[in-house]
Amino acid sequence: MNTYKTNQQRKDSLKIAAVDIYHPQTIRDNDYFLRRFENDDKVKGILEKVGRDKRYVIVGNEENALTMAINASKKVLKEHNINDGDIDIIIFASTTLEYLSPTNAMWLHSALKLKKECVCFDVNANCLGMFLALEQASVLLQSKESYKRALVIGADQLSKIGSENTPIPSTIVGDAAAAIIIEKVLDDSESGMIDRVYQTDSSFADTIVLPPKGFSCSETVNEKIHWATFSGIESVEFAAVALDELLEKNNLKIEDISCFLLSQFTKMNINILQEKKNIPWEKIEYIGDVYGYTGANSLFIAYESRLKKGLIESGDIIVLWTLGAGYQTGLMLWRL
Repeated sequence: MNTYKTNQQRKDSLKIAAVDIYHPQTIRDNDYFLRRFENDDKVKGILEKVGRDKRYVIVGNEENALTMAINASKKVLKEHNINDGDIDIIIFASTTLEYLSPTNAMWLHSALKLKKECVCFDVNANCLGMFLALEQASVLLQSKESYKRALVIGADQLSKIGSENTPIPSTIVGDAAAAIIIEKVLDDSESGMIDRVYQTDSSFADTIVLPPKGFSCSETVNEKIHWATFSGIESVEFAAVALDELLEKNNLKIEDISCFLLSQFTKMNINILQEKKNIPWEKIEYIGDVYGYTGANSLFIAYESRLKKGLIESGDIIVLWTLGAGYQTGLMLWRL
């Protein structure tokens, strides 16, 4: 009996074994939008508040969230030298799903020629999607001995959901995909998800709605997103409190954190959290000025950027915080 309990309580280490990103080639800088909305004197202030400079966007019909996901996934599999299709779990996270049936994860499975012994599903938690997918991949990998490797992808084509006549959200978003491989490692590094916490405040459920009146209302299915005033600032207090709670619970301090990967929705919120918790700016990776806001994957584009700079390494502890429409928000501690 004691041996059984010991085996059940044992947790294998989990590594983010590889990460790669994909984005379209067309760049639109702030000047493009200042010209486009030259009669709206609020646009310049919006761009400054959210911290934008340029963003990559899809032009035409040849690309979408799924094609970007396939491209990012092919790159990450090649990077990790997986040529035999040996992936046990695929989780695809997106707000701008290309298909409702079959799952986009299944289209990925087909395009990547992965083995049949693989579970595939989509997650739509809006901009919290890839954060949640990372958690679910971690839980699944730990749940079954034969599971060794998960492919988690976040892709959003947010440039298509905004109206051409209104600056929000079109001025602040970009299109991109990020793919990561989570791998079970038999060692004593204790890498992987340390802890996480969520908060949901559904009183904001009617602020960002797509389609505006639901799929059952056929005349509005193809309408652009309904976007009322929403900055996400309400979730910053949660992030501050949750950070304190998780650090204390796990006997950690701010000084023990190597990097903060924070919601790229608006730089203003990052600045507020940074000041609240006195986080050294050099520990924060901000990429919203280069990519715009890319939705579900923005934290992991920031992770790829940080990794490319050589500023994080195995054994480091990182903080991830993001939020999705409605709103729901989460904060996670992860050991690399």
